[in-house]
Amino acid sequence: MSCASDIDNQARDESLSEVYPAAYEAVKEGQLEQLKALLSTHPTLANARSKQGRTLLNHLCDWPGHYPNQLETGRALLEAGADVNARAIDPERGETSLQWAASNGDVEMAAFLLDAGSPVDGLNDDRRPLAQALWYGCPNVARLLVERGAALDLELAAAVGRADLLPSFFGADGKLLPSAGVHREPVNATTPSPPEELLQQALIYAAIGGSYESAAYLLDRGADVNGVTSGFDHTGGAPLHWAAAGTNTALVRLLVERGAELNARDRRYFATPLGWANHFKRTEHEELLRGLGGV
Repeated sequence: MSCASDIDNQARDESLSEVYPAAYEAVKEGQLEQLKALLSTHPTLANARSKQGRTLLNHLCDWPGHYPNQLETGRALLEAGADVNARAIDPERGETSLQWAASNGDVEMAAFLLDAGSPVDGLNDDRRPLAQALWYGCPNVARLLVERGAALDLELAAAVGRADLLPSFFGADGKLLPSAGVHREPVNATTPSPPEELLQQALIYAAIGGSYESAAYLLDRGADVNGVTSGFDHTGGAPLHWAAAGTNTALVRLLVERGAELNARDRRYFATPLGWANHFKRTEHEELLRGLGGV
């Protein structure tokens, strides 16, 4: 998810160079009548893109979201013909408005976009809306997406705490079934994660989602309590890092009891789990890890 830049209120289409900035401002400030007048006079504004590649609907859902009159603004754009599923910036891999609403924790906007036809499982079944709601710590949107029928594979079921579903992804021989799915990267990744990491990725997702039951089940199934995966923005954090950044203290204790290394360092920031707890202001986790010998 990207923030607007100094060229993001400028239109690619030179014929809209004078009106696009006004439409951009109307979207951001909730100037509904001004926006409607512009859309009526310049119909191509509904799907026009900024120089960076955002549509006005993308702008409405972009960080930090929750703009004034946002639902009315969204309705005006859709009635004018805006594509609810337009990808921002990169037309092939860019994020949709639903992904950004999910990232912003905007339940109302996410529901509005779903009602308008944005698929709950993302374009091409990429599962990115739910993955991003989890990644950015927006449980209310995650609940909405699940209620609206978001598909749950091994990772996403683990993340949302549906430990009751996890046995269905394993065969009698203990190996993962095809129904377990593939790794769902919540951020754009340059390289795919290898299939053999799926069990470990699921444990990381359980830690991100704060699910004690899911983590315990996956550990019993052979997930490595200290395993580091290639996914998740290549941060290189172990399960305890992610749990320390979350809100479930019982999960932190579980991982430590199962042998998590207290002072393992992630690959990107070279920080320990205690460092992650400090960064995310999880005071209880900080005190717990320090008391156990963490630094």
